[in-house]
Amino acid sequence: MTLTAAENRAGGAGAIRWRSVQGIWLRHWVSYIRYWKITITWVLIEPAVALVAVGAGIGQLVEAVEGADSYAEFVTPGIIMGSAMFHALFETSWNAYHRIDNQIYETQLTTPISVFELTLGDVAWAVTRSLFTTVAVAAFAAALGWIDEWMVIGIIIPAILSGMVFGTMGFFFAATAPYTVFLSLVFTLVATPLYFFSGSFFPISVLPNWVEPIAWAMPLTPGVHMARGFATNTLEITHLWSALYMIGMIAVFWPTAVWLMRRRLIK
Repeated sequence: MTLTAAENRAGGAGAIRWRSVQGIWLRHWVSYIRYWKITITWVLIEPAVALVAVGAGIGQLVEAVEGADSYAEFVTPGIIMGSAMFHALFETSWNAYHRIDNQIYETQLTTPISVFELTLGDVAWAVTRSLFTTVAVAAFAAALGWIDEWMVIGIIIPAILSGMVFGTMGFFFAATAPYTVFLSLVFTLVATPLYFFSGSFFPISVLPNWVEPIAWAMPLTPGVHMARGFATNTLEITHLWSALYMIGMIAVFWPTAVWLMRRRLIK
């Protein structure tokens, strides 16, 4: 069924126009590669520096750690998933806010595209950015001998799920932020605590008993847990539960993100 212009602008039900979604993704890609020499610093150099500093530095002080043969092997999946989170969250919070503020989305909605398709294209790009940094940092870690090179393939699974989780979550902030400075809170009050308390740098079991359930419920934790399972080749049933938990978050976050974006964009 063909949507009317009004239904389209309201994000009404209908078949997804994949060419429109691909067009949005391609727009982001063309813009991204123009500045690849700058963006590579965030894709690889920054997380690689963190990986070496923590893995080789702090790793010299840690003789044993739960869940890995060495601290470097333990921390590698956490840094990889943390980088994937930052990329996806930045794309659909900060960058999406600027597209709202500069009326780019409003211009796109005058074409045959719905709000749902807008979010789909943006999340697809957020996942792509997560994959860029995941593969780059994992390959670097493999070169250091901190992860089996074949396990890079498996880590792509939690990277995709994390990109979708934080890609949809980012719209919550873009759609509700009253001004740009507000978005800095997304990283200081949301992303940073998730990065440090989701099992990235130390086992969750060392936290106080009342904090552990909170840490396990954090949206980054299942991604880190899955990535570590692939990286250390210790997959078990808990990793399946983590995947299902992330899929459940996506099922909740995405419709909410679409509703918030529709309320922000459709006057």
